[in-house]
Amino acid sequence: MKRRLSMVFKSLKRKIVVGIAGPSSHQRQAVVSLALLALTELALLTLTFCTNFLSAYIHNTLEVFHGFRLRALSNALSVVSFERVMGIFVEQPLQRWHDANLGGWTFWNTYYAGVHPVVTVLFLVFILIRMFAWKLTSVNWKRMNEGTMSPATAAATDYAPLASNDSPYYAPENTSAVVVTQCSFGDMTPAQQYRFLRAVWVLGAWLAFFGFLFIPTMPPRLLPVCDFLNYAGANVGACLTTEYSFIDTISAHGSLLWDWNDDSVKTLNNPYAAFPSQHTLFAAWCAMTWIMLMGPASRSLSTSSVRYWLRGLLRWGIVVYPMVTVYCIVITGNHYIADALGGLVALAVSYGGVYAYYLYKDRHIAYHKDETMASTVLPY
Repeated sequence: MKRRLSMVFKSLKRKIVVGIAGPSSHQRQAVVSLALLALTELALLTLTFCTNFLSAYIHNTLEVFHGFRLRALSNALSVVSFERVMGIFVEQPLQRWHDANLGGWTFWNTYYAGVHPVVTVLFLVFILIRMFAWKLTSVNWKRMNEGTMSPATAAATDYAPLASNDSPYYAPENTSAVVVTQCSFGDMTPAQQYRFLRAVWVLGAWLAFFGFLFIPTMPPRLLPVCDFLNYAGANVGACLTTEYSFIDTISAHGSLLWDWNDDSVKTLNNPYAAFPSQHTLFAAWCAMTWIMLMGPASRSLSTSSVRYWLRGLLRWGIVVYPMVTVYCIVITGNHYIADALGGLVALAVSYGGVYAYYLYKDRHIAYHKDETMASTVLPY
């Protein structure tokens, strides 16, 4: 069933490309197929990046806000109880210590508001451009006369006919279609690396989205707030002024980008999208992406050489980014430590899920190698 559905989608893609580019303009077909890939990838990444806004729209449309608020408060108090049992409820004293000794709230508020989306987008754009640069410069694009070539002729010209006989088509040479999971990450092509990393990010973001839907959690900054209203004029905070003394640092000190009182923020933002923390998830994904793309040091480098240690510092120094991000989201009162742990768990689950799928795919391809290799030479 799955194989049949895959063939249906691939056939539909071919028909769209041939319909746009024409059946005789084979080079244009290659360009259109890559453009179609770019559009679909950008659409997927954009939709995934807007999961917070989507959760806000669903809650505002399908749920009475009062009930939504009570559920968020109940979940927040459960998180606080859990952290107290585990001995990690340190958000409140940590915020007070930072306020008394370090300050710099404009920087930290701006970091919270802007670094999270900017760095993530830069990483996504980088691996996407890297994939297309490889496709345009390293793939040997040739005309594919499907069903009309003998195996000997195909081998001599570095390409093989596709499985179906619907139209001539441009496609890369067969040698570029590496079976992904027979290799380490470093042995994958940039296109395969992109698909792997993108799949981990997308799955993690949507896991967080379902957390926002089914486990709405009031952030620490709203626990003592009595007078913060949403776009409809309803109180968003819990007004627990005697139990908690968190500071809403963005409201108190501002940021260089936006404020919680901005109309667009009140309309689009889900105030209870705290668990799991997408800030942590995305920052950890960026660090993971950097480490995997850098790869391990060459075996020819001696462990006593300066170059070896500089390369190690360049590769692993990125872990500072998610650590600073976790510190930022806690001291600004936007997340609990449990939210950050939830973000790391969501990333681990998404990575494990994608890796397990690739292992299954590898075994499936190895078992049906003669049947499936032809389908791996499509240009998208």
